[in-house]
Amino acid sequence: MIATTESLGESCITCGDVAVVLEVVSITGPDAVCRAPDGATELVAIELVGPVTPGDRVLVHAKVALEKVS
Repeated sequence: MIATTESLGESCITCGDVAVVLEVVSITGPDAVCRAPDGATELVAIELVGPVTPGDRVLVHAKVALEKVS
């Protein structure tokens, strides 16, 4: 059996059919911890969106930030 995030008791909040808007909480190199409105967090690659700061909102799909949201 291949372990998935669901079988490990984890879930990917950005791996559905649509992108979601998340808030940047903290930044570590090319990644940021981002928070969903329900409080769930996920590590997201931010290389495609340029510099971000905590509090910025980004559109995320499959754990990759696609663009900043105003």
